[in-house]
Amino acid sequence: MRIAILTSYFFHEVKEIHGRDRIVWGGAERYLIELCRLLQDMGHEVEVFQSLNQSVVQEGVRKKVRSGQINKNLQGINISCLPETDDWNYSTNIQLNMVFNEIAKHYDLRIFFATFLCWPYVPPMSISICHGIFWDYYHHAYRNFNEEGRKEFLRRQLYGFTAPAVCVAVDSNIRKVIAALSPGDEARISIIYNFVDTKKFVPAPKTWEGINVLYPRRLTVLRGCNDFIKASKDLPQYRYLAVGQAADEGLDNSVKQWGEETSNIRFINKPMDEMPEVYQQADIAVVPTIASEGLSLSLLESMSCGLPVVTTPVGGLGDAVIPNYNALIYDPHYGGLGECIDFLAKNEDVRQVMGERNREIAKQCFDISLWRKLWRRLIQGFGG
Repeated sequence: MRIAILTSYFFHEVKEIHGRDRIVWGGAERYLIELCRLLQDMGHEVEVFQSLNQSVVQEGVRKKVRSGQINKNLQGINISCLPETDDWNYSTNIQLNMVFNEIAKHYDLRIFFATFLCWPYVPPMSISICHGIFWDYYHHAYRNFNEEGRKEFLRRQLYGFTAPAVCVAVDSNIRKVIAALSPGDEARISIIYNFVDTKKFVPAPKTWEGINVLYPRRLTVLRGCNDFIKASKDLPQYRYLAVGQAADEGLDNSVKQWGEETSNIRFINKPMDEMPEVYQQADIAVVPTIASEGLSLSLLESMSCGLPVVTTPVGGLGDAVIPNYNALIYDPHYGGLGECIDFLAKNEDVRQVMGERNREIAKQCFDISLWRKLWRRLIQGFGG
């Protein structure tokens, strides 16, 4: 089959407009790469389409540069950047949806990589994917809408769960939220839990002194980077490493510079293929999410590498952790990350037991082979 996938942004910047290609790597980007590889391995022809950021700063003034469609190829995956599609309202993009649907008429199957990309039209033979409920925080515009605005926002969001033939959810929280908002609209949701390659992400023996605390996440408030930085200040006796990018490159650079000038914390970036060794050099992993979370890939990767985890009861994280069994869980609205880190740092036996449990859970419940099996079955149901 010929399969077209629509995403919002994979390339945040492209060389043809901005002078360089820039991708802000995170769980969604890893998921997209793995999905394309799976579909290609099944013998399908796959092409990814995305919105194109045509805004540049010239002489201190932000301008929009006119361009045609820009085509990229990453690891054997064709990615087409569509011009004049950078107009978002109610977290939806009508122009991007319309352009994609015109192009995708000639494909056998369409995959909307996020449910909010489905508005206002989803053709037959389509799948949507929800990577987690993303509007569950008070700074989101939804909170500041009037009553009519909230209704319109939910109307557009729910469409992405009900219009496609199937909506793939990466965690069980998604189904619960949709059922609570609009009972019955969860009927087309099929849960395919997120994954980890347990053959790549494996434990390694400790070869260092002291305690290394790892934050393998994007540098955003919603991912808990501020809480991580606070813990590094409150507990300076431990070493802290953040591996991830900020969406804004200026912020990214300033945080890294600050880390270089601070004795116990560092901020770095690593390619996907080099992440296993990062986990293998840590004693504790923290996933201090505040909101807008599915079933975090970095959580599953930490578990697969046999690390004890400190996390929060947000989004789909609860699908993989049990309080005080394989993780310490705290409420981000009341603090507690530092206390959890300190407890694990001082109790080697707890770290070992939780790490062993996490490794077993990752292998038995979330190995990428299970994810591939369910996606294969789903695609075969569409004639693939």
